[in-house]
Amino acid sequence: MTTPSASTFGTKQQKRAFLASLVGTTVEWFDFFIYATAATLVFSKIFFPSFDSNVGTLASFATLGVAFLARPVGAFVFGHFGDRLGRRATLITTLTVMGVATGLIGLLPTWNQIGIWAPILLTALRFLQGVAVGGEWGGAVLMSVENAPASRRRFYGSAPQIASPLALVLATVVMYFVARLPEDQLLSWGWRIPFLAGFVLVVIGMIIRLGVEESSEFTEAKQTGEVTSHPILTVLRTMPGRVLAGIGLQASVIVLFYLITTYMLTMATNIHGFTRSDTLMILLIAAVVDLIAMVGVGILCDKLSAWTVFIGGVVFTAAFAFPLFALFNTGNIGLMIFAFTAALVLGHATTYAVVSSMTAELFPTAIRYSGVALCSAFAGVAWAAPTPLVAAALVPTDGSRHWWPLATILVVTAVISFVSAFATRSHFGSGAASAGDTRDIDDVPVPVRDLV
Repeated sequence: MTTPSASTFGTKQQKRAFLASLVGTTVEWFDFFIYATAATLVFSKIFFPSFDSNVGTLASFATLGVAFLARPVGAFVFGHFGDRLGRRATLITTLTVMGVATGLIGLLPTWNQIGIWAPILLTALRFLQGVAVGGEWGGAVLMSVENAPASRRRFYGSAPQIASPLALVLATVVMYFVARLPEDQLLSWGWRIPFLAGFVLVVIGMIIRLGVEESSEFTEAKQTGEVTSHPILTVLRTMPGRVLAGIGLQASVIVLFYLITTYMLTMATNIHGFTRSDTLMILLIAAVVDLIAMVGVGILCDKLSAWTVFIGGVVFTAAFAFPLFALFNTGNIGLMIFAFTAALVLGHATTYAVVSSMTAELFPTAIRYSGVALCSAFAGVAWAAPTPLVAAALVPTDGSRHWWPLATILVVTAVISFVSAFATRSHFGSGAASAGDTRDIDDVPVPVRDLV
């Protein structure tokens, strides 16, 4: 029996790049998710207390959406520098911006202390969070993928994706204990604790990222003179079809995720009468299972066609859309946990684990950071930002049980992802970056050029 070589699992530097992508992005998403959870549970009361319950929830979700509108700014700024200067320095900057913005949110005075300036400052800091995330995801994907062993590209590409449920678990655990505080303590100082932790977590992430060298593929591109002066403009001018395809690939997975982690938590509290702790426990159980599934899918897709697994997840999302809300609407905690878990494992993990490396394969090395960042940022604007707002507007969380418009939206976005995947089926179906394929992803033809 032969022993696998060290290169099969990655060199020390490759493993360090994977870890830096995982830990750094976990820190960023932790900061991002505690805001989403706080917006769901407390912000309407401390930053928008003069509004009624439903309007306050809408206003709170609106500040949540500001970060997604800021993502294109981060994509343009950090995408440019990521393709000009390198992935490493850019990712250190995004982590710093996110950590500082999150920590400052924990220091903000509330409406009762400074009035209208409280939500204004909250929105400004949320905007900075969005700018940081707009540059983070693409760089984290490339730090891992561009340093990956050829036979492990899918798993390495799943590093920032695994970070998402991992951060959700950590954020939910923290918010679970915070939410158990008496309401007066929660609203006065308890909600600040997770945000102030941002100052500490950014130091941890920084130490790990400082130990990683520049991406090997970008270093080679820079040495051969492939780096362009205006990478963002090059992507938009020559490859708009690839950007559109990358945005479309993320439609169903983003809408599903944000319906579950924001709107449906509010629905559980306001309509079904669950306590904040109960709703967070439902989410925590589902997120833990999702985390395990994400790791499994990343490993599996180095053996099987990632495109096939992705399509399976999209089809499941469409098929499960109406049962998801029907089960949730029963108000039975066991059925609600089952619905959340099934949706996250079979609809979210199967698509989210591989959409990162699939998106990276749409662009050559010299402009890849810009291309991936644009796809991620505009996917956030198109799918993530409006989801909680549209959901709360169509089906108010003050007692309405007519949830069918939300299930319909989920089906429509699944169709968009399905069409986007089929537009690129020849490329992803070829098994590039999986099943032991040793070609560089730049060597694989991209039929999506026909969309340009």
